[in-house]
Amino acid sequence: MDVKRFIIAGIVVSVLFLVLDGLLGVAGGLVGELVFGLAAAGQPDESKMLISPVFELINGFMLVAVYAIINGSLPGKGWKKGISYGVIVWGLRVVMWAFSTYMMTDMSPVFIGISVVAGLVEVLILCVVIAAIYR
Repeated sequence: MDVKRFIIAGIVVSVLFLVLDGLLGVAGGLVGELVFGLAAAGQPDESKMLISPVFELINGFMLVAVYAIINGSLPGKGWKKGISYGVIVWGLRVVMWAFSTYMMTDMSPVFIGISVVAGLVEVLILCVVIAAIYR
């Protein structure tokens, strides 16, 4: 494992995670409100907002660590490995969340669908960046 690339990829992906979560959260909320007439979510809890960068740092490094372990087994080269990894992560992170959320909460299926699509975009971007940096 190339420790230098691991650390760089972890930091870049963690920051990108934070930015994408914010942008896609706003965009998804707007789509939900304007297109599907869903009620706007309440204001986020400020104490949770303060810890968010720590969680994104952990998430980013976890994504890079798993990529480093399975990198040799992924099909393709370069950014195509990132796409392969992104589809795996999306299925295990986002799709499984969607199924559980649908079954265990009364969250709107439309909002869940918007989250699944936004999650695919986010995860593909993150994983392509990991593949590009980690090589």
